[in-house]
Amino acid sequence: MKNSLNRLFAGIACTALIAGLSVPAHAAEAQPEPYAISAAQWSREDFSQDANPDVFTATYDRALYNAIRQTLVDGTSDTAPAYTMVGDSEYSAVKNLLGRMEGVVRYEHHVPENFTDYWQHLDYFAVSAAMPENYQAPFDFIQPIIAEVEQLDTDSEKVEYLNDYLCTLLAYKKGKTAGVTRTFAQHSGELQAACGSYARAFKFLCGAADIPCFTISTDNHTWNMVYANGQWLHVDVSLNDLTSSHSMLLRENYPNHPDRVPEQTAFLQELFVPGSTK
Repeated sequence: MKNSLNRLFAGIACTALIAGLSVPAHAAEAQPEPYAISAAQWSREDFSQDANPDVFTATYDRALYNAIRQTLVDGTSDTAPAYTMVGDSEYSAVKNLLGRMEGVVRYEHHVPENFTDYWQHLDYFAVSAAMPENYQAPFDFIQPIIAEVEQLDTDSEKVEYLNDYLCTLLAYKKGKTAGVTRTFAQHSGELQAACGSYARAFKFLCGAADIPCFTISTDNHTWNMVYANGQWLHVDVSLNDLTSSHSMLLRENYPNHPDRVPEQTAFLQELFVPGSTK
């Protein structure tokens, strides 16, 4: 309950700050219509019937799958999202799952600012989808690259093109970071970056090119999985750049790199491409 209340108060504080900065004094009396969750929003569609049933666990269950998949299908937060229940014990794992999904679009726990009785529904969980405002400039910057990718015939060619392009922008250096907004902007020379920055930037590129992609990690390394040629494959752009090779490009397996959360990874694969792990 304490963690749930912290989530509630943080959301309220953020909403109040935004409201105070953006609403003129003369408009302060205008109040939005109270938001209420309707019964139909709990599960508008049962997408889980198309997924591999083996991926569902106590944390990553069918209800969570349907809630997140509904947002992926809608592609927007403008429609009323589908809700499920996520308690304190599962919240950090689900938040981590959403972070692994982010490409051009950011996925987050959705709490409507006019949800006046949220304090009575602390475990209610839905997912919002939106491109952050500061991603517009890097998104515009890569459009010539995306146009080139769209001219290619196969998934393999597209992924290889994006891998090679990112290698021209970054140079591997342990402990260094280069965010999306800095990577995909005019700069001289290659930016130093470690594996996490490569993986995040590659997700952004794949998201812009409509290639299913997310991050995958061991305890000390991060890379990507992409859906290409009808299967999920490993891509480690940081290794490929460091070795000036394609040694980990579209590989079925990554030897000696045990997935830190394999159950979550399988659930993500089915979220992006239902039936892909059958």
